[in-house]
Amino acid sequence: MLMTVLRNLMQPSRTRKPDDHPPLPPNLRGVISHNASRCTACGTCAFVCAPKAITLASVDGGAAWRFFAGQCAFCGLCERYCPTKAISNRTLQPTVSSDQSSHHSESIIPYQPCPRCGKPHIPLPDAAPNELMCSDCRRKLASERIRDAFIGRREGDHGNK
Repeated sequence: MLMTVLRNLMQPSRTRKPDDHPPLPPNLRGVISHNASRCTACGTCAFVCAPKAITLASVDGGAAWRFFAGQCAFCGLCERYCPTKAISNRTLQPTVSSDQSSHHSESIIPYQPCPRCGKPHIPLPDAAPNELMCSDCRRKLASERIRDAFIGRREGDHGNK
C-alpha cells in the first residue's frame, strides 16, 4: 500500500483545476441565447418548453421574453421550433453558481406602429415593406388584392395599396 501511495505522489495531478474546462462537443445544447431583433413574441418557444423555463409577458411598449436556466432541460425544442430563428442554444455553457440571479435573462421586444392603421404590433424580421403592417392590415390587403384581381378596383377605392 505504501508503494501505491508513493507511486501516486510521483505522478502529476489528474484532476482539473476550476478554470481548466474540458473541450465542448460541437453539438452541445447549452444555455439558450435570444435575439430580440428577430423575435416576434409568437409564443412558440414558451409553448414547447415543457419545464416552463421560457415565459412571455406584455410590458409597457412591448413584450418581455424571460428565460430561467435553472428550469431549462436543455432539450433544444425552443430553438428547433422558433419560426424566426431568434433562439440559439449551441454556444453558451451553463455556469455553475449558487446565485440564481445569474440564471435569469430577459429581452424586451418593442412594439412598432403599423404604417397603415397605427396599431402597435411586432413586425416580422427581414420583412418586405407590406409585411411591416400588423396582421389585420396584411389580411385586409391580401383580401383587397384578391377582390381586385377578380372584380377589378371599385369606384372611389383609392386607398393605400
